[in-house]
Amino acid sequence: MNRKSQKLSFIREIVGCLISPRSSFKSVLEKPSLLKATTLILLIALVAALATFNYRGKLPVTYLLQQRPGVLFPRQGASVNPEQFRHALMFIDAMIGLVGVFATWLISSALIHGFSSRLGEKRTFRSMLTLSGYASTPLLIQQILRLVDSFMVSQEELLQLATNFQLSADPLLNTLAKAAVNIFTIFRLWSIILLIIAIHENYRMSTIRSIIVVVLSFIIIVFVSLVLPFT
Repeated sequence: MNRKSQKLSFIREIVGCLISPRSSFKSVLEKPSLLKATTLILLIALVAALATFNYRGKLPVTYLLQQRPGVLFPRQGASVNPEQFRHALMFIDAMIGLVGVFATWLISSALIHGFSSRLGEKRTFRSMLTLSGYASTPLLIQQILRLVDSFMVSQEELLQLATNFQLSADPLLNTLAKAAVNIFTIFRLWSIILLIIAIHENYRMSTIRSIIVVVLSFIIIVFVSLVLPFT
């Protein structure tokens, strides 16, 4: 199979996960390719990082510093250019977002595999990691929409949204609420539904058990995000 045919096959697999996930996952399991799944996650991560970079570029430096309380702003008269400092913060946030996509994929897959191996048939972690990558396809749509929005949104709209996003006066509860909101978006819920189907196909588990496994895994992910800033 030449490179062009491989690309077309990969695109068909991605589209198939959205319109016919059960048969697509069965096809993927016949010859699981962790490389393809990793490529898809990398694409999602790169688009997410670029969108985050654009969003941060439209926010004041003071706001960026509030999100990174451990970072010190250069004092007046210092040799560090404030704009260079802003770009450094933008780059840091973008890289945190990129790492976060991979971290969520790896940690959620590990949790799902750990729970499912005890409730269903024995399967390799590689196969679950592959299916989990393909099940993340809706997140690619989400990040593309974020990227488009990042070019169009104004600074005022971003600041207003950030203000409205303060869900609680308690810092811990606010962080927890933000993590839950960030994880359980419409596209993430779509991805979770695909994960449930993937678990059912991979471990031969009932739908109820598959749902329980996914819910438990993502509850843990929410709490892990309190410790790891990139999840």
